[in-house]
Amino acid sequence: MTERTVPTWLYKLFTGQQYPYVRRLAKFANPLVPGEDRREPTREEIDAKFWEVFPRCSAKILQEVKTGMIVIFTELGEYPPGGYQELVDHPEDFLASTYGKKKIKVNFYDGENFVCTINFKVAGWAGHEER
Repeated sequence: MTERTVPTWLYKLFTGQQYPYVRRLAKFANPLVPGEDRREPTREEIDAKFWEVFPRCSAKILQEVKTGMIVIFTELGEYPPGGYQELVDHPEDFLASTYGKKKIKVNFYDGENFVCTINFKVAGWAGHEER
């Protein structure tokens, strides 16, 4: 049997403390003992839940655009589950070749549920004034 792997950046994004979606699913999969708090999940339980959730996640690519004092996000693309392997393997290269020099936000969704987000300054992006 081959061990499944993903880049460290992606695993940490999905399972870290900043975005608790996967950790919370793992925690609520544990049995509830009346009168006690539900126990925190183990690393193995989090890993198992990650491998359940990640393959069914879609990705949405957004560009950060500053308009006066307001920052808005324009949707650039959407990828179905399993349809963004190049983004996973080489995020900077993929985003630069597909979308160019921009400040980009990548959101991951499990169905309609937001899972996590990460920002990239692509291809030497330096500021909003450079359009």
